[in-house]
Amino acid sequence: MRRQLHWILIAAATAAAALPPLLSDAQPLPPTPPAGNGELTITLQGLEARLLPVAIPAFRGVGGDAVSAVVANDLRLSALFRVLDARSFTADLDAEGLNITPASWTAVGATAVVKAAASGSGDATRIELKVWEPGNPAAPRLTRTYGPGNPRALAHRIANDLILLYTRTAGVFGTRIAFARRTGNGRKQIFSVDCDGENLAQVSAGRRLNFTPAWGPGGIYFSSQTPDGFLALFRQGRSEPVLRADGLVMGAAFGGGRMAVVLTRDGNSEIYVGSPDGGGLRRLTNDPGADITPVWSPDGSKIAFVSDRSGGPQVYVMDAGGGGQRRVSFQGTYNTGPSWAPDSQTIAYAGRGGGAADIFTVGVTGGATRRLTEGQGNNTDPTYSPDGRLIAFSSSRGGIFLMNQDGLNQQRILPGVAEGLRWEPR
Repeated sequence: MRRQLHWILIAAATAAAALPPLLSDAQPLPPTPPAGNGELTITLQGLEARLLPVAIPAFRGVGGDAVSAVVANDLRLSALFRVLDARSFTADLDAEGLNITPASWTAVGATAVVKAAASGSGDATRIELKVWEPGNPAAPRLTRTYGPGNPRALAHRIANDLILLYTRTAGVFGTRIAFARRTGNGRKQIFSVDCDGENLAQVSAGRRLNFTPAWGPGGIYFSSQTPDGFLALFRQGRSEPVLRADGLVMGAAFGGGRMAVVLTRDGNSEIYVGSPDGGGLRRLTNDPGADITPVWSPDGSKIAFVSDRSGGPQVYVMDAGGGGQRRVSFQGTYNTGPSWAPDSQTIAYAGRGGGAADIFTVGVTGGATRRLTEGQGNNTDPTYSPDGRLIAFSSSRGGIFLMNQDGLNQQRILPGVAEGLRWEPR
């Protein structure tokens, strides 16, 4: 139905936000078992997630405690580690220095102990790191020197290397999340923030209404209201639009050196593909229903989008050339906000069917729909981390949250309303 999804576009353009009720028949996730000593095993629908108990004493040297706090927070957010309470430590930290007395750390249940010393200051900070395993204390598991560099940036590098050490895939800390946020009556701006919730920065400027951020060549792209009341596509740092057309220009997405974008120049919301500078646009959809929110699969072979051609908004997938258009969301009557997992096989989306909005995932080639949130307010706008381990989403609990791909370890990283979340690719 053109009228319903076209209304969504106009609602965004006028900052009217409420979605009609939606939801699903998927089963809720089981509760997380309480933490204990040793490795914590969580069984979830046949999957196991192991949280590695890690001890992170405050790093030595001036400013070292702040660096270790960032590392510890990153590891908590990663949903891969259980960071032990420093109040439980029994070791003589001054006597140990960057070494360990294995029995002291085995006694508190540490599988790994992260020791480090900071020197220098500001962007000249250096970090000397040693990672020990008390069960195998003959030599450090990892010895590395970081810097010179910014302390927070070095902390993220350390966390990413620890994740790499124990999973063989580096972490994503230091990447950013883009989103839109109301800043006043009739005003909405684009922001970005580190994926741990720090370094909030405004991207858009000078215009009242800005929407649908996307990461593309040269930075963040977004739609912005023009003086004549339409929406044009802009890129951060540029005053002139990348693409202007009659009607609305919204929902740009980038993949494989191409841009997908929604235009209403023919009186209906349709998806076009062209070059990132807006040239060579070719129409991919041609349906009486409205088609919006294109998102490229990471391998560049497909585009997910939302359409109301079957009645209410649902998630669809098509080939990059526009063929093979098919619906992939079936549970719930109002499903929006698709985001691809890095394997290009799974899509997360927000869905409703009569109650609050929640986050779901579905396989694009079949398979069960999984529900990741329930009974925790409205949860929308999911976006996968570049490694696929985490999903960021907006919640009426008050801000941007992270959870792992199974819906566990939900933690708020930034308070305040946010919409249209997009995680920076790596």
